[in-house]
Amino acid sequence: MIDGRNVYTPLFAGVNWRLQKVMLEDVERIEVIRGPGGTIWGTNAVNGVINIITKNSKDSRGGLVPREPAA
Repeated sequence: MIDGRNVYTPLFAGVNWRLQKVMLEDVERIEVIRGPGGTIWGTNAVNGVINIITKNSKDSRGGLVPREPAA
């Protein structure tokens, strides 16, 4: 989960982390909930849940310009 939103993809039967664009500088904390949590987090929470909490947008300063990949 990212900010409480499910990022599980049934196509991969998991989370494709390469598609998630979360920068380390934007992460406030990471919550790890161990054990089965199907009643709270849904049927895909068999062994546990990882929830990445990002910073509030007002706490972010500056900007980011993406680089073009080298050809």
